[in-house]
Amino acid sequence: MKNNFVLSPISLTDFETLIKNCVSSVLQSQTPEPPPQDDELLTTAEATKLLRVSKVTIHKWRKEGRIKFHRINTRIRFKRSELMEALQTSKKYGRGKKNENTDTL
Repeated sequence: MKNNFVLSPISLTDFETLIKNCVSSVLQSQTPEPPPQDDELLTTAEATKLLRVSKVTIHKWRKEGRIKFHRINTRIRFKRSELMEALQTSKKYGRGKKNENTDTL
């Protein structure tokens, strides 16, 4: 079946109104993605992106107890709120910074 188009003269104002109405109806039909919740469970890969650290660092911090994690069957998950809290605590107490008073070889 072919689409038949009929062209008719239309004022610029009417054309703009028609386009605005079409765009508005499409935007209203779209459901926005809900904002992430603080207790959203993140994978290790998502946690590395959020904290901007490597996977090795995440595992190290987990072993040291710096960040909390949750085991769901065989999977490891992190709560966004707990990661952000650990990050703030780390900044507050100066964790992660090199101690200038120590000698390194």
